[in-house]
Amino acid sequence: MRLVSVLVNRAVAWLWLPVFLLLTACGGLAGEPQIVATLPPAPPQRVSFPAAAPDLAQGARIYAENCTRCHGVGGQGDGPLVGTGEGQINPPPPDFTDPVTTADQTPLNWFNTITNGRLERLMPPWRDALSEEERWAVALYTWALHYQPDLIATGQQLWEEQNVELNLPSQQELVQLTDDALVTTTAERAGIADFAAGLDESGRRAVAAFLRTRAVNGVDVIGRPLEEVAQVATQQPAQTPQPVRPLTTPETTDAAPVLDSAVGTISGTVQNGTAGAAVPADMPITLRIFDLTTAEQNEVETRETTVSADGTYTFDSVNLQAGYAYDAFTIYQGRAFGNSTILEAVSETSLNLPITIYEVTSDPTVITITGLVTQIVAASGNIQVAQVYSFTNTSDRVFSTDSSFGENSAGETRYGSVSVAVPAGAQLRGFADSQERYVIADDGSSVTDTAPVLPGEGHILHLLYTMPYTGDLTIEQPVRFAVNGPVRLLVTPESVAITSSQLPSIGPQTLRSVTYQGYGSTLALSPGDVIRYQLRGLPATSTTGGGNILSGGAVVAIVLVAVGVMIIGVGLFIYLRGRRVAPATVAPTRDEQSLIDGLVRQIAELDDAHDKGEVDEDTYRKRRKRLKTRLAELMDRE
Repeated sequence: MRLVSVLVNRAVAWLWLPVFLLLTACGGLAGEPQIVATLPPAPPQRVSFPAAAPDLAQGARIYAENCTRCHGVGGQGDGPLVGTGEGQINPPPPDFTDPVTTADQTPLNWFNTITNGRLERLMPPWRDALSEEERWAVALYTWALHYQPDLIATGQQLWEEQNVELNLPSQQELVQLTDDALVTTTAERAGIADFAAGLDESGRRAVAAFLRTRAVNGVDVIGRPLEEVAQVATQQPAQTPQPVRPLTTPETTDAAPVLDSAVGTISGTVQNGTAGAAVPADMPITLRIFDLTTAEQNEVETRETTVSADGTYTFDSVNLQAGYAYDAFTIYQGRAFGNSTILEAVSETSLNLPITIYEVTSDPTVITITGLVTQIVAASGNIQVAQVYSFTNTSDRVFSTDSSFGENSAGETRYGSVSVAVPAGAQLRGFADSQERYVIADDGSSVTDTAPVLPGEGHILHLLYTMPYTGDLTIEQPVRFAVNGPVRLLVTPESVAITSSQLPSIGPQTLRSVTYQGYGSTLALSPGDVIRYQLRGLPATSTTGGGNILSGGAVVAIVLVAVGVMIIGVGLFIYLRGRRVAPATVAPTRDEQSLIDGLVRQIAELDDAHDKGEVDEDTYRKRRKRLKTRLAELMDRE
């Protein structure tokens, strides 16, 4: 499994709310097609560019609804959840009003952080919570917080004094430029490079503010109080987005053409993310193209090239087709590194897919368990357990051991990475994503992940197991890596209680309509330490509690509890066949699995919209029927 696929498999929807976050625990699917355990992933990791000029007013509304608790009303990183007390976030988020914060950044960096999160700084991914349009809107709104109207006016005056035509780069290029590079690039396009070179720091900032705000909508929100802007944005109907620019003159508003197909190029820069390491000369790059417009989702083309002396690669004369996926990758030190994108429409004749490779380390001290949540449902004769581990790699090397576990279905060697111990007496029932990704010890005592852990990124491992239970059970679970973060237990029904010196009660935790008894604390443990707790009490015979996590057709919602009483929600939609799940002998292909996962996610999102009254009953039933029918068709082919 190539690394880009691993990124897709482990991506999960995370949302933040103060106190509790109740994320996607949709019901109503019992009796529908049973499928092998699967986690609906977010869209594949890809380079994304604005499909229209981002709307700052829309961004302000989204920011007001979701971001002020950490980043503060004014964007200065002083929200109510920030501080040095118990359960608060420290260090604080960056100050968006300080130009230094964006000095070496690009709006694309900003967008990617919003999309993928920064778990090491408790910044969750918003990939599944916000659309691309919304993420670009809030990215450019927060970016513009270090501008002010007088700064923009000064920049406009400086530019207009040159008496030259304003010819901004395309949206794709704009979001990949720092403010400083934007000034230089635009001045060179206008033939006034000397003007840009002669500006002092304040002048460059002013011109950058003017140029940047010519490529967005809703500029009038800059400098206005957030409460006022958010209220107006909520009351007014959404604007029809302005078309994507390049601008040939300040007044140009013609949209870039959107095509079904075009012949273009796919290129990118390959860099080594490990300090002091280089990209090997003539490194081979593979491009695979998949047609996602058909049920078969066949691979239609494979091409090869090599990295040039300047670290770039290019594929010329590529058929860019709406509904196709483009996957560029390389194998380095036996591990695959890549980048991919799915074209929803063709508005550019070039795609940029940068690739970062890393040196490999097997040093376990670079890995920290930064969160662990265990959800327990007590049933007749057993407990059903879903666990989610969150790992962080603190080094600048990819973590992967030398232990080999054969090849995956793509013919690539599976190397071990992080592993977790399973409590004595547990019977593993499966995983929340690709079965092929995990290796179970012969005695069932541990699980090893074969997905490498990337530097500085969150890495999720989720597993399911059962244990015999007759009313009194002590569980001891050793940890194989250092723990530094929240550890939570959630148990239902309420007749079952937990006793633990490490994990005191934190009170009831209501997730949708199910109430769990919560236990937890922020722990600092060393490798080999043990997490211990005792369960006592029997469920009533008629109690369904949180539902049978492991039976066919059931749905489980697992939550990760962040600092204090904040909960990061992870929706795990688990459908098992009512049997022990070993690595599947017949399983969907990677692309079939992606489609299955997407359909399950769409059903969940539709159910949630219906529950909120956002979709009328007739539309809801028709859409849901179509989604269920397509899901059943896919499962019938297994």
